[in-house]
Amino acid sequence: MLPFYTSDQLMQLPADARLGVIGNPIAHSKSPQMQQPALDAAGIPARYVRLLADTKEGAFESLLQQLAARDFIGVNVTVPFKKRAHDAAVFLDPLAQLSGAVNTLVSQADGWHGYNTDGPGFSRAIEECFGRPLRELRVLIMGACGGAGSALACQCALEQCPALTLVNRPRPELALLVAKLKPHTAALVTALHFDSPELPAAVAAADLIVNATSLGLHEGDPMPISPDLLLPGQCVYDIVTHETALQRAAAARGCRAATGQGMLLWQGAIAFEHWFGLSPDTPAMRHGLGI
Repeated sequence: MLPFYTSDQLMQLPADARLGVIGNPIAHSKSPQMQQPALDAAGIPARYVRLLADTKEGAFESLLQQLAARDFIGVNVTVPFKKRAHDAAVFLDPLAQLSGAVNTLVSQADGWHGYNTDGPGFSRAIEECFGRPLRELRVLIMGACGGAGSALACQCALEQCPALTLVNRPRPELALLVAKLKPHTAALVTALHFDSPELPAAVAAADLIVNATSLGLHEGDPMPISPDLLLPGQCVYDIVTHETALQRAAAARGCRAATGQGMLLWQGAIAFEHWFGLSPDTPAMRHGLGI
């Protein structure tokens, strides 16, 4: 097997390749490490592979057509194709509709059905990590306009979090996101920039602070906010799957901090449920991820 396959290499796919993850870049994806053990544990004779799609117009859609012709069961979708997956789907679940992003596609007779499992995966991870359901927490999301951040914001709104603060660099999408969420929640939804004078008070008022920015992806990245703003007892969740400077600083301040490994696990488990209508062996998936 190759580390990943391009659209020009589909003829080299293993005969039992029926599932995969599409992105660009894609070689780093941990999805095969958890999905293949789940398939094997369930006795499903299918191989899960990485697929590299070209970012040029029409290339992602063409790849989906080729995969459907090869009787693929479904795919996960990652950066930068979640919006295009949304647009390619003939059916969307409520979170996919609200967020405008799809990370799981299921092949059906009438076309691809689209789901967003990032939101419910995040919700399960938060309760698992911190022992409180998302619906009870006042949440502040940094990087709210990103593909993952907007899905998490939508999940918080749908679960009726008591308060939701969205922090981002100045972009018109931020105000649009707030306007989109307001009809779906009774919570106060606030939009701030990283340099807003109200940010320190907003951080102090939050039960859960989420880093959905790309800061922390690489060692040496600056932290999205000063750790001096954090208070002991707060929960800090970073969707990056390895330990970051923010997490270390938060722990030193007396916060409860966690990586995005739980979200990765649960969004994958929920995707598996959409593909097969059954719950996967999550201990096998954890073992595959080394968590």
